[in-house]
Amino acid sequence: MTVAELIEKLKQMPPNALVVTEGYETGYESIKKVEIIKVAENLSNEWWDGKLEKSDNPNALQVVFLNAETKADNK
Repeated sequence: MTVAELIEKLKQMPPNALVVTEGYETGYESIKKVEIIKVAENLSNEWWDGKLEKSDNPNALQVVFLNAETKADNK
């Protein structure tokens, strides 16, 4: 995804939303999708885990997720 494509997608998102992406180990990936997801605090929060996790709770925080789809690609 290019900067211009990302800007166009972000223009459609709530301007005050937190922006998140997957984090795991090392390296970088290109963004493949921009979407709104709901997250909650990750209570297990091991050092390798992110501070947030996806949530089905209707009251969960909505965030803009820059999805590299790396975990899905490796399944």
